[in-house]
Amino acid sequence: MTASAPRASNSATDSRLRTTLRVRIPSPVPLSQWLAVHGALSRLAQPEEIAAGYAFLASDDAAYMTGRTLPVDGGFF
Repeated sequence: MTASAPRASNSATDSRLRTTLRVRIPSPVPLSQWLAVHGALSRLAQPEEIAAGYAFLASDDAAYMTGRTLPVDGGFF
């Protein structure tokens, strides 16, 4: 009989993403001003940047990570 440990899965969480889909939401503050205050990078993510986080978790480089969440959020707070 062989004993094995349960496997934990990793996940990534994405944040604000720049896409071609545009939704107009009335706001008293322009997006550029909001990003300057709430984001460390002061911009929205590109789709490739979010995909890189998922690609890392699927790669051999993340083989020793178990049960972790990788925030791909550009430093938003």
